[in-house]
Amino acid sequence: MKGIGVLIVLAAGLALSGCGGDTTTTFVLQSASPSASGASAGGSPAASANGSASSSLPTTAATPIPNNLKIIIDSPDASTAISSPVEVLGTASVDRGTVVAVVLDASGAELGRGTATASASKPDYGHFDVSVSFSGAVSGTKGQIKVYGVSPRDGTTPTNYYFVSVRFA
Repeated sequence: MKGIGVLIVLAAGLALSGCGGDTTTTFVLQSASPSASGASAGGSPAASANGSASSSLPTTAATPIPNNLKIIIDSPDASTAISSPVEVLGTASVDRGTVVAVVLDASGAELGRGTATASASKPDYGHFDVSVSFSGAVSGTKGQIKVYGVSPRDGTTPTNYYFVSVRFA
């Protein structure tokens, strides 16, 4: 009976992994350490199991993102009309777990910004949830949500990027 439950979970995971063929989502990745995900793939679960996690943040393990991406936005997606404040949820592997989310209008002007700390930091992957209040959006127009990590050197220089197109409610 337990084997059937495992098969159902695996089948659901495979079905969900095929989702996301959204052609309006744009990925832009810049990373100073492309080998970071290789270190996390084998080390994160074992480190959590024996109590010596590699990050100083509380570890709520997240699955590494395919294609060596360091940040992904799970919600909202391109089919969602957003209004202020918007909750931005996702997964990241960034320095100190610091994630910045920015709402941009169609011309790229910043309408609002929020900062959060993911549940784990680089090289591990953690979940993030950041609320962004914004103003100046025109209902029915398109915009973007940009999420990025910041450099540990100065705490402000963006390191990894992920964009998703949205429309304003």
